Amino acid sequence: MAKITFDEISIENFGPFRERQLINLAVLPARPVVLVKALNGSGKTTLLTALQVGLYGHKGANLARRSEYEHLISSLQRGDAHGNSVIEVKLSVDMAGDHRAVTLRREWTKRGTALVESLSILSNGLDDPEFADGWDEFINTILPAELVHLFLFDGEKIEALANPERLPDLLRRATEVFLGLGGIDALETDLRAVERRANTRKKEGSSELLNLRAEAERYEQERDGVHAKIIALTQKQAELNNTVDRAKIDLERYQLRASKSGLTAFEQAAKLKSEAESATKQYKDSRMALTAAMSDPFAPMAWLGEIWKEYKIHWDKEQLSRNAELLSSEFKKRDQRLLKSLKLPPKIYDLLKQTFRDDLADLRLPTRRATIFENGGNPHDVDERINDALRLLLQHAKGSEKASKVVAKAEQAVGTIPAKEQLAQVFALLQQHSQSLANAQNRLHDCMHELAEMRTYLLQIESRVNTAKEKLRTEFKDEAQELHGLQAAGRAKQVLTQFRERLMSSKAQWLSEMITAEFRKLLRKKHMISRVVIDPQTYAVSIEGSGQHLLPMERLSAGERQILAISVLSALIRERKGRFPVVVDTPLARLDNKHRNSLIDNFFSKISHQVLILSTDEEVHGDVYQALRPFIGTQHRLEYSEDEHRTTVINEQEPTHAD
Repeated sequence: MAKITFDEISIENFGPFRERQLINLAVLPARPVVLVKALNGSGKTTLLTALQVGLYGHKGANLARRSEYEHLISSLQRGDAHGNSVIEVKLSVDMAGDHRAVTLRREWTKRGTALVESLSILSNGLDDPEFADGWDEFINTILPAELVHLFLFDGEKIEALANPERLPDLLRRATEVFLGLGGIDALETDLRAVERRANTRKKEGSSELLNLRAEAERYEQERDGVHAKIIALTQKQAELNNTVDRAKIDLERYQLRASKSGLTAFEQAAKLKSEAESATKQYKDSRMALTAAMSDPFAPMAWLGEIWKEYKIHWDKEQLSRNAELLSSEFKKRDQRLLKSLKLPPKIYDLLKQTFRDDLADLRLPTRRATIFENGGNPHDVDERINDALRLLLQHAKGSEKASKVVAKAEQAVGTIPAKEQLAQVFALLQQHSQSLANAQNRLHDCMHELAEMRTYLLQIESRVNTAKEKLRTEFKDEAQELHGLQAAGRAKQVLTQFRERLMSSKAQWLSEMITAEFRKLLRKKHMISRVVIDPQTYAVSIEGSGQHLLPMERLSAGERQILAISVLSALIRERKGRFPVVVDTPLARLDNKHRNSLIDNFFSKISHQVLILSTDEEVHGDVYQALRPFIGTQHRLEYSEDEHRTTVINEQEPTHAD
């Protein structure tokens, strides 16, 4: 198999490139990396597109229709430049010990509204029309056009390959192409043709036989048509999946911008206003409760303070005085009864009488005071009522204060709600993005529904074909030659089908091992996975964690999904055994430093004999640049002039001739 190496590319009147710009792509075995740095909008993606269409023409653009390709080229042609749009790629082709210098030139000329593309090829400096006529076949034997996006890819879109719904189809189709199973498919088509020819022979046979042959042939043609439609619908489904993914990303990005414009506050307006009304009601209720607490007749007595304490002291003293008066009266009666009842000598009687009188005087003198309070007005009886009134008053006062703060906060939140008129344009654009996503999802749903119907119908047609053939084999045994041909063709198709399935199954095991090895080398969390498993029949991809349990892809971060996608690409690229260069546009934007360094050590430096990295100024700098530097053979910068609206290529590092 031949080996392709890019030597240089020149671009003229294409995208941001106006005058002819030449980019040297020379590398050395130990320095396989060509680094091209540029700000966004300076021409990185245009350079990637130029390589794709320069090598493959419309087949390299990965577009469904030729008209879309012509629209792409027309959109990239500059109106301010003289002359045609030109992409020229110089290649080194090594094949079977022979080295050939090839210059591939594509030129687009406008003739009225039509766009005319021409291809010319120089081989070792000489014009080679024959080589140009067979170029498509030649380049497809090295790398088929339908897989070029695996070698020349956009790093920001590569994460989409890790989509579990799309990855099996990619792996299966890439494996079929790499294994050259197109030859088996062509052989199966030839066998079906043999069957059709066998069924059309001997038209002089019975009308029943002829009718049955015609029916079988009609079913086969219908089956082939349905099969072709399934292939077209499968491709359309993949395109619609991309469209839905892009629409989702656009909607999410716009929703983030819209939220900063006040959309979130507007959407929550009803809630915020309801909260403000509820807070206001609570404040009014708390004020009413506070007013009710203040109307308690015992509440004002709580503010008497020291006066109330003095009142209770004086009341207690007066009570003591009243009690003393009562005791004095009772003691006086008792003393009189005692004196009457005792028969004492006069001297002792007078002495005892005086003693009783002195006792009464001692009891009365210290407590004797004027009465100022009404009986029954005990202040201690209302202390608890006063304390309850005070506690309730303070409780409602605090509640009112708290409710006031809540009202202020709620009113402040309501004040941040923008007017609907201010968000009219935001709503319109949001509706536009939402409608675009809904339309894309509806088209995808319709496509998937139609594809499912076609697959069901294919099974029905297959059943009818088999029934007709079986009837031919069993009911018309006298047609020995035709029967033998049909049987032989049927057996051959069965063998081819089994061979194909076994070949694909064995390749699935190889892919599992290769993707696992690449994923573990590139992944920062070395013990996160045990292996990546590819189902031999469906090619569905699953990940086993360290505990042998399935790890959902949703658990992977965006960076880890990108690493998985790159691991898949790495396994597929290595299958080509370093025969084709690898070009990556914006490869490191979504990765952290550890993943970037891992990618440099295990991917860029080893994946191919030539690796072209198209980077922003923020991706490859500092420690990342120092890690990549030992592998850089050539380095350029794309400088875009805002005044002149054109990009100039600046060579920052000449090709390294010695390590």
